[in-house]
Amino acid sequence: MPKTNELTAAMVGKILILNILFHVLSGIFTGVWISDLVAPMGEMTLLTWLETIMSAVAIAAGLSYGSYIALTHIPTLPRAKRNQVMGIFVAAYLAVALMLGIASSSVLASASGEVAHMEATLTAQTEATQARQRAAASLINRSSVMNDCESSAANMSVQEVGTGVYSGEGGNVGQVATALTNISEGCANARAAIFASRAKLERLFFRIDRLLIDTRRVIDSDMERHEKLVAVRKNGENFTRLTREVNDALPVEAMQAVADAMRKDWLAAGLPPSAAAAITHNFDGMAEELTEGLDDIAALKEEPIPTMPVVSNMAYLALYPEATIAAIAIGACIELIPLGGILLGFVMVTHKGSGGGGSQPSPPNAPSPPRRVGRPRKA
Repeated sequence: MPKTNELTAAMVGKILILNILFHVLSGIFTGVWISDLVAPMGEMTLLTWLETIMSAVAIAAGLSYGSYIALTHIPTLPRAKRNQVMGIFVAAYLAVALMLGIASSSVLASASGEVAHMEATLTAQTEATQARQRAAASLINRSSVMNDCESSAANMSVQEVGTGVYSGEGGNVGQVATALTNISEGCANARAAIFASRAKLERLFFRIDRLLIDTRRVIDSDMERHEKLVAVRKNGENFTRLTREVNDALPVEAMQAVADAMRKDWLAAGLPPSAAAAITHNFDGMAEELTEGLDDIAALKEEPIPTMPVVSNMAYLALYPEATIAAIAIGACIELIPLGGILLGFVMVTHKGSGGGGSQPSPPNAPSPPRRVGRPRKA
């Protein structure tokens, strides 16, 4: 059937043209991806332009020639060898399509990935700041415990000096009074450290809040993408510096030192049993209040400070799949649609060649010449 053969050839030609268009598109995206690799700062030289253009042309031409081979030459092979060669071709094409699909998706996802990266960094910085603000408020609220500690230790010291009530009969009044005075002075010093750190922390948190607000403004602005990334990274460096100052200003060590002084083994230190028991009874509860949650705050100071690391466009696909899922889908379509066209054209051509409705019937045998009828010629 000549008409069927012509229709199949026309369809295969259209499939090949469509595949070439997709392969050119894939080459363009690959060229953009390669330009980011050879010139990460965006400054293209003659050599980088040459590398990018040659790579894009090689990808587009190689894929187009592969489609041509699959649609025109592989179907002409014998059936057993044809299926084997086509299987190898499909496997190789899928491997190449996977790499090129990732490259195309990374190019398409660069803008949304950058925004998601900046948003995630800002969220982490905000959460880290809020955690330190809660820690600072918790430490500052313990100043009332310091007041109770100072007044209680001072009163006990006065009573001991006046009556020797804690050292008992024949006890060392001076040693007990000195220990109580040291506790009182330690609580006073810790309270002073809290008040000093509170003023410094307020200034630091104010500067950090302004920095986070400026980062939000930069993310929402219409700045050029590269300039926006530079501005956010600069704010991130300032955030790291200010957060380190906040960590240093949190008076965890002062609290721990006072609590350790209250929990000292006074009996082993040489105080009489009655004095050691009195000090332990009066100050153990205060020490518990001072150290409640102190380990968590100390661990917070050791946590890494959130920053915005420099990552590639390809990393956005793995880090932020929700923001880049559309780019992943488009990249997959760009690479897999040509494969579908190749398989469709391959089936059409092989079906035509195997005689599945497209083969022409064999011509009938030529009739023998008719026998002459009539009287024989006279000699």
